[in-house]
Parts: sequence; structure tokens; C-alpha cells
Amino acid sequence: MPLIVLSGIPSSGKSQRAKDLYDHFTQMGKKVVIISEETLLINKNEGYKDSLTEKMTRGSLKAAIERNLNKETVVISDSLNYIKGYRYELFCIARAAGTRLLVIYCDTPRDVSKQWNSQRDSSVAFSDNLLEELTNRFEVPNPKNRWDSPLFTLEPQHSLPFDLLYKTLFEVQELKPNYATQPQALSPANFVHELESKTQEITNVIQDALQSSMVGDRIKVPGSEKRVIIHSKLNLAELRIQRRQFYKFAQLHPPQTHQIADSFVDFLNSSAN
Repeated sequence: MPLIVLSGIPSSGKSQRAKDLYDHFTQMGKKVVIISEETLLINKNEGYKDSLTEKMTRGSLKAAIERNLNKETVVISDSLNYIKGYRYELFCIARAAGTRLLVIYCDTPRDVSKQWNSQRDSSVAFSDNLLEELTNRFEVPNPKNRWDSPLFTLEPQHSLPFDLLYKTLFEVQELKPNYATQPQALSPANFVHELESKTQEITNVIQDALQSSMVGDRIKVPGSEKRVIIHSKLNLAELRIQRRQFYKFAQLHPPQTHQIADSFVDFLNSSAN
């Protein structure tokens, strides 16, 4: 069953949309689960008060989503989902589970979200400072990114397009693979060799660059037009950990050989968030 990812600034109406989706699909006989801070008993002001607790909060949400994704359950991620790197991780989880992902962006103006937040009970409302900080860090979903597509953008006055959502999630047939999208017929040994070779080559370039680079620099690496963004946590130890994690992921869900470098760069950049 699919994963529905709600995204938007704090207090933009995501929880109400999640409830409407839950009611609609439940009435259709679907098993539906909402994963949110509330369902995991996480206080939002505590869960997002600093980078460490925020990382733990996102980890708990991601683990709960992964546990509930199966053939019988529609999973709704009712959380901020405001960082593109985190949405990419959810995309990878959905792909690993062999299910569809759909993003609903609650495009609510800042002043409206502030008003809605002020009307909420103090036990669930964001503090003013945290509301402003999270809003400023929000990264708008982009349908050009495969992890943000298909994307439905809803302003407060819009109703949920239930029929279109249903067709997108349950009726649209997968595209038949052609030569360009078919995985290359490599033996396991050859694929592992390519994976080792390309990731090691990229790792070596980044290691050399780290000696003279600053946070925010974009490093050109071999085999990819994409750039690796240097972030505060990217050191030699972190780089080795990320390479091992990508190595395991890529063996379970192998990309085409010409996409290994791009996939590794995406993986490294997503770790920044």
C-alpha cells in the first residue's frame, strides 16, 4: 500500500488533511495508519528544540513509517517533512518496500499558519521562536525531484482531490521498462566491483577536498554532474560511515551502473539534513 507524505510549514493544516484522508480511505475499506509526533507521543517543542533532538525525532518517525509500510496499509506521514533530504529518505523507504509515494504540499501563507498556531491548545502549539525557525528552514517540494513526485499542492481554500488521489495511488499502471530504464545485466560480482570502484573514487576526491574546503562548498566528483555539498558533519569518519551505509543500500536496491555516482552524491547530500 502507498505512503502519503504531507509537507508544509508548521501549523499549515497538515493534520486536518491527514484526518480527512484517514476518514476517506477508511470508509473505502482501506487500512490506514497516521504517523505523526502525536501518535508517537512526542512533544513538538521538545522534539525540535535543537539539532540532536530533531534528528532523534525524525529517526523515530522514519522508523515508525518503515514498520507500518506493507501490502495492506495506507501510511500517512503527518509531520513537517520540511527538509528535502528527509523526504528523499522516505522515498527510498517506499521504494525499498515496493510501494508508491505521493506528496501533498499544504501551501499555507505564513500569517495564516501563525494565526492557526495561536488558536491551538498550548500543549500542541509551537512556540513563536520555534515556529519562525522551522518556517524559515522549510524547503518547498519540487515535482522535478523524483522524491517529491507526484506532488499535489493545496492552498487552504482547496479541497482534497480524493478521486485523483485514489487513481494516482491505486489505478495508475507502472510504466513498462524500455532499454533506457532496464537494469543492466551485470553479474553480482561485476556490480559489486563497479560499486566499490566508483564510490571509492568519489570518496578519495572528497577526502582530498576536505583539507581545503569550507562548509557550504560544492565539490565536483568523477562520474557525476552533481556536486557534493560540504556540511558541518562531513569529516573522514562520517564519510566512511556514509559510504558503508550506501554500499548496503545499493546492494539491496541496485541502481544502474551509470547512476551509481549520482545516487552516491544524492545519498551524501541527504545526510546533511
